[in-house]
Amino acid sequence: MPQRGHRIFATTTVKVSKVIEAPLRYVYDWCTDYRTDDWRLQRRGAIKPRFRVLRISPHRVVRVRLAPNGSPDPDIAVDVVRLDPPGDWHTDQIDERDRMALDYHLVKLGPKKTRLDLYVTERWVTKEYPTPGELREQVSRTWDRLGARLEERYRSGAPARD
Repeated sequence: MPQRGHRIFATTTVKVSKVIEAPLRYVYDWCTDYRTDDWRLQRRGAIKPRFRVLRISPHRVVRVRLAPNGSPDPDIAVDVVRLDPPGDWHTDQIDERDRMALDYHLVKLGPKKTRLDLYVTERWVTKEYPTPGELREQVSRTWDRLGARLEERYRSGAPARD
């Protein structure tokens, strides 16, 4: 349960890099294709959240995530996304436990190989929060899963955006 007010109990910053076997433009398009059915990217067996996506302009997106949690009120997260093609984007996320800033940067390593550098800063508004190592591992596992899905889609010949 969040504490009253806006007290920050901890701030954690981590960097995670992943090599993805797909061209930079494909990676960027796939990663920035914010959609109402983004639940399809959740872990198998995970509770499926609902998404609302507002494309404010070609460079601004607002996404709201509503996730069931067993109570009448779902967990809510709001992402404000700033797109900077061809290889950068930034997300500010606000949810009930933390305030997160994510900076994404893509680096072309070859015609079909891209490195994603992800910088995450979380400010925790609850007393329970992960260590920097735990946060890094969580982000790394998430991007291992997402990167595998992205590579699978690329190998299948499907477009990055639907």
